[in-house]
Amino acid sequence: MMKIIDRATMNKQLLSLFLMLWVIISFSPITLAAKPLEKKTPPLQKQQFKALHQCEKKFEYDVHFMGSSVGYLHRTVNWQNTPDLDSAIVTSNGEVSFLWIDSTYHQQSSLYYSSALQHFLTPNFTQKLTGIKSREMTAEISKDGLSSTVTIDDEVHQYQSDQSPLYDLDTLGAQIRLNLLEGKKAFTLLRQASSKVKRYQFKVAGIEQLDHEKWGKLSTIKVVEVGKFNETVLWFSPQHDHQLVKAELDMIFSPHVWLTHFTIDCENN
Repeated sequence: MMKIIDRATMNKQLLSLFLMLWVIISFSPITLAAKPLEKKTPPLQKQQFKALHQCEKKFEYDVHFMGSSVGYLHRTVNWQNTPDLDSAIVTSNGEVSFLWIDSTYHQQSSLYYSSALQHFLTPNFTQKLTGIKSREMTAEISKDGLSSTVTIDDEVHQYQSDQSPLYDLDTLGAQIRLNLLEGKKAFTLLRQASSKVKRYQFKVAGIEQLDHEKWGKLSTIKVVEVGKFNETVLWFSPQHDHQLVKAELDMIFSPHVWLTHFTIDCENN
């Protein structure tokens, strides 16, 4: 039986949908800082890393609820590699419309890979939401990734992490992908949200076959969240650059998300 939810709850869930999707739809790596709970695995070799993190990558996702399309999510990752630094600018846009609720999302993130720390760092990111719960957010994160200054409209807040670096949504999603590439089976990541730091605990559940409307049968890596968001399930396709091809999210109205278009353009990079 479908749950009956009010307008405010639906709006909150749509906002959470955007934020969780940006967490998981991404492209790159990281390793947790001091005293990680997970078993250490060797990082990718430099040439392997560069081969997997270059060019311009574009993603398009459809959001489905109760068998109908209710929105879309688009992302562009533009790698700006130099001999000394691997960095990227990520631009994300999306819209969800369901019943009386319309929400849009825009985020731009900058990140770079620290070869010394063997993980990504996010210097800053901006975020804008429109709809019933509109806001503009900017965040500046310290060089070691352990502290942040977050501005929501005109309010400024400080956050701190004792061990693991704080990530924006795009860098957090990047971590999931690289952890899979490096063979990690379980990992914990921290995300700098608008009003708190959120902890995600992921575990690789194994290989699973998916029937995709566009690409047919895919052999995917299934990843489950085993912490607070334990109904979230993600599927990543090695045939598609180890990117996310399907997601089921831990939310009241349980949306499904499918990758519908993916391109890599190296000519203009």
